[in-house]
Order: sequence, then C-alpha cells, then structure tokens
Amino acid sequence: MYTYSARLVRVIDGDTVVLDIDLGFYQWRLARSYRLARINAPELNTAEGQAAREALATHIALTTHFVVSTQKADSFDRWVVELLADGENVSDWLVANGHAQLHTYR
Repeated sequence: MYTYSARLVRVIDGDTVVLDIDLGFYQWRLARSYRLARINAPELNTAEGQAAREALATHIALTTHFVVSTQKADSFDRWVVELLADGENVSDWLVANGHAQLHTYR
C-alpha cells in the first residue's frame, strides 16, 4: 500500500473528488478525478446527491488530505482511492453520516 499526500482541487459529487497528488521527487499528478473507495453516493441530479456533495465539500474543506491506497481505474477512468482527511477515512464518514452506501466494485 502506498500513501501520498494530496491537495483537494474540488469536489465533483458525493463520491468523486479532483486531487493534486504529490508522487514524491517533485513529481505531481495534477487535477485528476478520483472515486472514493467502497461507497456509492446518490446522483448529483437529486436532492440527496446535492446534500452528499455539500456534506463532503464542507467536511474536507479545511483538512489535510492523504490518498492511501489506489486501485485500478473504474469504468469512467477514475482511480479508486481511500481518502483520509486528518486521519479519518472519508468513505467511512460519508456512510456513517447517511450520505453514501457501501458498494463493491468489480
């Protein structure tokens, strides 16, 4: 498992963020979309989806972000990541607060 520090660029929806990831040795992966691992949030065109996006954006706005493990890209070419915000797993926080459901990817 690899751990990278990252900067939040923006929140796309309740389970997708855009990050700048510091790969080390002055190498960055800039402004790429990442899917949060193990969860599925409501679609953005619903009130629940808007609430999930807002909750995620508010929750991680002022924290230090780390991408912990990355998996292969999903069908939308986003890497699936575990995102920690000040040591707290963001996917777990979204599920615990009713903004997402657990989901398994294939």
